[in-house]
Amino acid sequence: MKMTAQGETPRIQINLDLSPELYETLDKLAQQISGDHAEVLVKAIALMEVAVEAKQKGKHFWIADENQNLETEVIGI
Repeated sequence: MKMTAQGETPRIQINLDLSPELYETLDKLAQQISGDHAEVLVKAIALMEVAVEAKQKGKHFWIADENQNLETEVIGI
């Protein structure tokens, strides 16, 4: 565990083995959100958590357009 300044949440450092293609995707997403790799992974985990919780409750996870028309169902989670 990484030590932090008083009052900050402790951090745990992990190492990941990624394919070059997945690393490129991670890097591109970080640039698109003006963040870093950790921020992309944190947001991805949060999104995955929402999708899994919805599925466990018998709900569906959709992408809607600006008029709230359902366009794509996210499946396989």
